[in-house]
Amino acid sequence: MRRTALLFLFSLLMAVGTQAQQIVKGKSVQAQQIVNRTREALGSSKKYVNGKFQDVSLSEALLQLNTLQSVYTVNFIYNELEDFRVSTTVTRKPVAEAIQQLIGFYPVRMTVNDEAKEIYVECIHKTDRHLTGRIIDEQGQSVAYANVALLNPADSTLLSGGVSNESGVFVIPYEQPQVLARISFVGYKTIYKLCSSEDAGTVRMERDTYMLKAVKVNGERQIVKAENGHLIYNMPRLLEVIPADNAYEALTRIPGVTDTGNGLSFTGRGVTLIINGKPTTLSAGQVIERLKQMPATMLAKAEVLPSAPARYHVRGMAINVITKDFAGTHQMTGQLQGTWKQSRYGLGYVKGSMMMQQGKFGLDASYGFTDGSNYGQVEHEAHHLLSGQRKDYADRTKRKSTGVNHDYHIGMDYAFAEDHRLNLAYTGQWTSDDATNISTGVESSVQKSTLHDYLHNVDANYEAPFGLELGISYTNYQNPRTQHLDGKMYDETRQLTVDSRQRISKWMFTADQTHGLHHGWELNYGMKAQFTANESYQTTLDPAGQRIPDATTHVDYDERILNGYVGFSKQFSPSFSLEGSVTAEQYHAPKWNKWHLYPMFSLMWNVNRQNMLNLSFASDAVYPSYWSTMSSIYYSSAYSEIWGNPDLKPSSIYNLNLTWQHRQRYSFGMFTSLQPDYAVQLPYQPSDRMAVIMKETNFDYSNLVGLFASVRFNAGQWLNGTVNATALYRHDKSDQFFDLPFDRTRIAAILSGTLSAKLLKKENLMLVLTPFFQSKAIQGVYDIDPRFILNAQLRWTSNNGKWSIIAAGNNIFNGYFTTHSIQGNQDFAMRVWMEYANGSLTAIHRIGSFKEKKHKQVDTSRMGY
Repeated sequence: MRRTALLFLFSLLMAVGTQAQQIVKGKSVQAQQIVNRTREALGSSKKYVNGKFQDVSLSEALLQLNTLQSVYTVNFIYNELEDFRVSTTVTRKPVAEAIQQLIGFYPVRMTVNDEAKEIYVECIHKTDRHLTGRIIDEQGQSVAYANVALLNPADSTLLSGGVSNESGVFVIPYEQPQVLARISFVGYKTIYKLCSSEDAGTVRMERDTYMLKAVKVNGERQIVKAENGHLIYNMPRLLEVIPADNAYEALTRIPGVTDTGNGLSFTGRGVTLIINGKPTTLSAGQVIERLKQMPATMLAKAEVLPSAPARYHVRGMAINVITKDFAGTHQMTGQLQGTWKQSRYGLGYVKGSMMMQQGKFGLDASYGFTDGSNYGQVEHEAHHLLSGQRKDYADRTKRKSTGVNHDYHIGMDYAFAEDHRLNLAYTGQWTSDDATNISTGVESSVQKSTLHDYLHNVDANYEAPFGLELGISYTNYQNPRTQHLDGKMYDETRQLTVDSRQRISKWMFTADQTHGLHHGWELNYGMKAQFTANESYQTTLDPAGQRIPDATTHVDYDERILNGYVGFSKQFSPSFSLEGSVTAEQYHAPKWNKWHLYPMFSLMWNVNRQNMLNLSFASDAVYPSYWSTMSSIYYSSAYSEIWGNPDLKPSSIYNLNLTWQHRQRYSFGMFTSLQPDYAVQLPYQPSDRMAVIMKETNFDYSNLVGLFASVRFNAGQWLNGTVNATALYRHDKSDQFFDLPFDRTRIAAILSGTLSAKLLKKENLMLVLTPFFQSKAIQGVYDIDPRFILNAQLRWTSNNGKWSIIAAGNNIFNGYFTTHSIQGNQDFAMRVWMEYANGSLTAIHRIGSFKEKKHKQVDTSRMGY
């Protein structure tokens, strides 16, 4: 068992003057002096405490709470409470309430002496024996608050009893040599176990169904709860009813969360992913791929944040993914995975992951290798106005890319104490890809390109026990690329050679501090400083080897983003909480040097046990990608040109959201999103030549108003699912899009959901369907046709959970994304298969009880082409 330095010193003091005896915390002048000096060293004078306790003894938890505040002295007999294990998170609570939360249903009593400023904690039933054990369900998840009664084996009379805690652990004092344990929980079969020793081991419970006058009643554990202005989903419980193989799929099981093909959205709006309170820094697509490689068993909770607090260093709607913490345990686990994906071509993927925890020290490492070919397809159709007449154009471009990809990561962390940690990590990526685009139709062209990606990231984070968190990160990214284009359209030819490279060097520093104040208020403040050096170039040569000026450019500039914030939170009562902050941010680039204020607030009201209301407001900045601000032209075919825009400016976004949740199953709400200077890439056909220009430009604004509803349903234990519906009113306006100003509105609908069916009663064979439908919509000058996407998954898991086989079909009906631009003199249509129909087969083998750690993500969202 672990002992802190404080306990060790106090033991020495007691041993000097007395014989061996039980250690009593806080009962001697010397011990109190040690405690006071420890508090001074930690800088702790808080009346309210925060703490995360994972499978530690109640004695150790009380010892830590005593050092985290200076109002009360906590007294207890160490040996009396050593067998009681606790796993819980204390957030902004007075020490007495925190201790009561630790005690839970244990036979332990707390007495508070306000005059003497002392708290006494003692075991009610003082016996030599304590029956200990852990209760889990069929999926291996902890069963919290199960009833454990100790009976006399001779006549079944009740001797004593207790309740399991959040980790499923129970500790019950008893006296006689042998007892009969009766373990029961609503919705599960009652278990009787004869215990001759103090260790009852792990008890696995099976679900039960009760029949009451032809009415079937099934027990159900809580999946979601409201806490501190956030909706917190119990991911292991959610995945019991709607299974998922990887972390990305697991997030899509949250009611209201949808995979749009471009990333995750919640009730029709994009979200930022945060891991353990830290923002991810990869692009949305890279985060998705990362999460798809990670087992769903890594997840403990997911917090849906309508307005992310400023201390997370992200703003707007977010989902905070909380992984399981293994500090203090001793284990070594791992996972091996192999996948074959077949579309027009085949692609293979293998990955090995390992996690080792030896007490306070943790090490995790992973390596992934991908080899094979991908296929994509784009079709264009245009009636181009040229010299007063329409000229027809059509093409079909088939893309085949072949290459290899290596992903590697190693991380180390050391937990000095529960809230005192140091983490170091390195993340790297190396990619080599050869792509060939073959266009047929009016245009006939072949484009061949070779590219490499190099990514190196070193990250260090330190968490101090008095509420201070420090972070430093360095990222180096390089993306060299060569392209050869040989195209012909009508009588014109385009033969080009392009050499380009993007070099990004980025430093980021963060510091955050939290203080507990009087009457339950909490104050937090912090800063972020980010410095980026962007050195990139593009050189385009004609057949004679001469440079083409408008397709050649070089940039070498520095970018700086500085911000500071101050925030507060207050839990007014168990049913009412408020959180708010304001961030001042400076964005400095060669053409911009601006300050902005970004406020946020979130108000949560638990009206009663069945109804919850949330009102939130958030604001944020959106910065353009580095490559989109280049001044050059990239010729992607004989007809298509991609223009950079050095005048592209950052945009702001303001969101207001109101949500009502009923009985944890039904969510309804409305929202509005205002985004001045919104930017997106749109097509434009010039009237003086045959070409389509794809250019990212700023709108005057893009505004959304929406209504949403989400329902979670089930039919017995064999069918579960969610249905999500969103209605959107969109208003896009721009007065500066070439010579084609627009002011457009549209109402659209989005329907999505997840359906999980257990096909065999006694086998872990599940069918999971995830449909997605979007009605006709707009984006700038685009009209977007309705589209329907269906993914299916047949998933088998062995009874011991060690093996999984997943057969999946994605975009089964080969749906595509169709846009039309028919504004003014424009007439241009595009059909894009964002993911061509494909099938995959995956085999997973878990070594031990694998729960992979989530790695920090590296910011490449504004890098690349």
